[in-house]
Amino acid sequence: MWRLYDRQRSDLLVGLGFYVLKASPVWVIPIVTANIIDAVAMSPETGNRLLWTNAIIGAVMIAQNIPSGLCYGAYSSRALRGMEDSLRSSLVRRLQMLSIGFHQRRGAGPLQTKVLRDVESIEQMSRQLIDAGTFAVVSVIVTLGVTAVRMPEFVPVFFLLIPIVALIRVTMSARMKRYNAEFRSSIESMNTRVLGMISMVPVTRAHASEHEAVARVESSFGEVSAAGQRLDRHGALFGAVAWVQFMLLQLGILAAGAWFVIHGRLDLTAGDLVLVSGYTAAIVAAVMQLNNMLPVITRGFEGIRSIGELLERPELEANAGKPEVSGVAGAFRIENVHFEYPAEDGEDRMAALRGIDLEVSAGETIGIIGPSGSGKSTLISLVIGFHRPTAGRILLDGADMHSLDLRSYRRFLSVVTQDTLLFEGTLRENIAYGIPDVDEAALWQAIRAANAEDFIRALPAGLETAIGERGARLSGGQRQRVAIARALLRNPRVLILDEATSALDSGSEAIVQDALDRLLAGRTTFIVAHRLGTLRRADRVIELEHGVITRTGSPTGLARLDPERFSAFQHVSAS
Repeated sequence: MWRLYDRQRSDLLVGLGFYVLKASPVWVIPIVTANIIDAVAMSPETGNRLLWTNAIIGAVMIAQNIPSGLCYGAYSSRALRGMEDSLRSSLVRRLQMLSIGFHQRRGAGPLQTKVLRDVESIEQMSRQLIDAGTFAVVSVIVTLGVTAVRMPEFVPVFFLLIPIVALIRVTMSARMKRYNAEFRSSIESMNTRVLGMISMVPVTRAHASEHEAVARVESSFGEVSAAGQRLDRHGALFGAVAWVQFMLLQLGILAAGAWFVIHGRLDLTAGDLVLVSGYTAAIVAAVMQLNNMLPVITRGFEGIRSIGELLERPELEANAGKPEVSGVAGAFRIENVHFEYPAEDGEDRMAALRGIDLEVSAGETIGIIGPSGSGKSTLISLVIGFHRPTAGRILLDGADMHSLDLRSYRRFLSVVTQDTLLFEGTLRENIAYGIPDVDEAALWQAIRAANAEDFIRALPAGLETAIGERGARLSGGQRQRVAIARALLRNPRVLILDEATSALDSGSEAIVQDALDRLLAGRTTFIVAHRLGTLRRADRVIELEHGVITRTGSPTGLARLDPERFSAFQHVSAS
């Protein structure tokens, strides 16, 4: 945890210093009070001097709480918020570096929990350790030190608190940790279900399944509530047992001290008894705070363990130290490529591609067809570099892609999918995504080539129109044209079209297909499609089945070989 504050360590230490100064009246006032009470029994001259000296010291110590409190707040906040910001930044950077395979296996809900809730838990734990932890530790040190000087007989009594604290912690912390882990697991499950429900709202509404969707999510709310109540009940029991024990101990110490004074076995003044009472209360408060911190500390270290799973995850895309790609012609050679998805939960590894051989010339358009599960998406993922072959190799312009920095290669690649990925922002931000300082003329040229100029100019704010989350304010055809404009603006050498028109009606498809024809010109293109008519401009079409290429040829050649099955190609060739 100390290493989390590498950049904020000086602010943290200065803040701790100001906190000790701010809290110092808690330890000084009992001494001042004891001295003032003792002054009553002294001669007027001596008592008066002792009274006002201690009154002034007490007033100054109390008043300094304001400036020292402000300084503590400023430095500690800068340290805590800085750590929070750095940690979240590290997490999102790690998420961008982790392999696509990792993201495909993990849901968005648990990852979102790590970035939001886990970091918040660490921040709350840090704040508790700075506030309550520092106060408790300094209280014990000061109390024992002053007591050892003025009333050494009571030092062993104060040390009795240590085994009591240890006993309470040992007996209750294990169960608290288990309840907190259950609560965290239920929160992650709830996040996943809520995100799933939100993404499924159009489908739910279309099938009149609102009641079932709400019931499924509400069941997770019940699970969170039950786990939270178990955690809260145990925390309440933990606090109540500790409070009763410590208050009884405080009362017992004061009563025992008074009894010994009354019977002449201790030579203590009334002020000394008040000091004992005040410091006993201070130690009780310190120990109570340490115990009350336990649930927060448990959640905080659970958060550290959780984010450690992400920050120390080894599944990174291996690009470090590899040469960058400075230019792409777009020629591919796929040599005897196999790919198997990793085994999970004791299952066997699943083979997705077996012995794929394919040579693609620069500028060629390849259509890919096949039933669901045939390996189309896996082949595309290999071309993009999301996955690496488990056997065989893929050459890009004669270089093995395994030896290249694939991040630099993807600067020359664009992908247009069926589910157009847009973010909440303006049209300009979405089209120019990933291109800083975009040229205005080039931007409008891409928009015109994508057949998007008319509908963009018709919008009230034009390019500055906010399109809502995932482009919700645009139609399907408009979203696809925005995606095509984005791809055109990048001027890619390699283009991936994954069912880019399958969700459109015939009118929108015709407009988008016209834009796609411009996008294909002069680029190496891979088109995945179920509608064979979409492949009318392909130079070759390959058919996949069970991870194997079963047929390949031009659209017209396939139409001649199997007129019934490839009638769409026959129609295209005739036209």
